[in-house]
Amino acid sequence: MSLITAGQYHAIRTLLGVALFASMPGCQPHAAGGEPELSRPRPSVIAPAEGERRVLRGGTTPLLIKVDPVTTGSRRLVMTTSDLPPGDSIGVHRHLREDEIVLVTRGTGRLQLGKERRTASAGTTVFIPQGTCIALANAGKDTLSAVFLFSSPGFERVLREVSSPAGAPAKRVLPADREAAFRRGHAESTPSDC
Repeated sequence: MSLITAGQYHAIRTLLGVALFASMPGCQPHAAGGEPELSRPRPSVIAPAEGERRVLRGGTTPLLIKVDPVTTGSRRLVMTTSDLPPGDSIGVHRHLREDEIVLVTRGTGRLQLGKERRTASAGTTVFIPQGTCIALANAGKDTLSAVFLFSSPGFERVLREVSSPAGAPAKRVLPADREAAFRRGHAESTPSDC
């Protein structure tokens, strides 16, 4: 198990501080009827293997949604973790409203950040401002594990739409459905200018 570095700790602490103490009236998530999804955020301690268990890409990639409006009542922050098996990848996409931080905790990945290509290994922190193209591929023979932090809710809805609950039959997501889910979650699934 990898531990985070002091730099990663301070990045997370800063993001949490901004997210928790920023006042953004009108930006809380709402259910279809316009009512808030949850009445109040709940203080939570979430163990490494805890969270809403889901699987992506036909059941090959585990995902844990740890902090969001549904799991903890968070209105200003989303945190997920995922393990990408060798050869798996997160295709190029862009978040239109949220900043994202990726903390690589295990393995090695090839990263596209805008038009730049980099290698990200265990201990790497990646900051992705809103509007920046991002892709991540497992470049090693071991699992690539990462923590994903978003500055506001939205993309966790996409993750739920394109994944299946753990133990359920794998969801088949057509390209048009994936694109529509990304739009609803304030993101582009296949930006053409990256």
